[in-house]
Amino acid sequence: MSKSKNIIDYYMLVNKLKYKVRNGWIQIGIEEERLESVAEHIYGCMMLAVAIDSEYELKLDINKVLKMLLLHELEEVLMKDYTIRDNITKEEKDKMGIRKVIEVTNGLLKQGEIVSLVEQFNDRNTKEAIFAYHIDKIECDMQAKTYDLRGSFNKEKAKEDLAFYGERKEEIEANSKTASDFWIEYDRPKFEDDEIFKDLIEKIKEYK
Repeated sequence: MSKSKNIIDYYMLVNKLKYKVRNGWIQIGIEEERLESVAEHIYGCMMLAVAIDSEYELKLDINKVLKMLLLHELEEVLMKDYTIRDNITKEEKDKMGIRKVIEVTNGLLKQGEIVSLVEQFNDRNTKEAIFAYHIDKIECDMQAKTYDLRGSFNKEKAKEDLAFYGERKEEIEANSKTASDFWIEYDRPKFEDDEIFKDLIEKIKEYK
């Protein structure tokens, strides 16, 4: 099999992410004609990483971070975009996801490197992986805020997710004045050990 064919086959597969809409926005009933695609989420994550790298001395390998953010949704070429509503464990999703990443990258010479980066992202066992994970989560909160500011994110629809928030649902509802607040408050504990993201999540919530 030629290198050119490997490249074209890979591209034709991953091109699907340009058109695959993020499932969370469908489930939550965002009232816009055109919703964010998986590829646009990846773009947002990478742009956010560039901005944070510009403003802080991160002391990490930003190129590795960008690669993780570029590849972390590769599994969704061949599988569902699972959300909190789908009742699937992280372990189940990660195991299924790696199998799909291997399928998507079949034939590529650097398949092992790609799979390793996705596994690191899933396991959060390096400082780059933890940072990329935080980016992935907070970018979603920022997109929720964007929809909220445009008036397309309904607070009553956002409340539907309370059923999936476990013991924190009362606390989250008490601290949420707008639709995007529900998503922000749900994710807030993920950033407790990182001062950059703790500050950023608070500023996102306050942003007008």
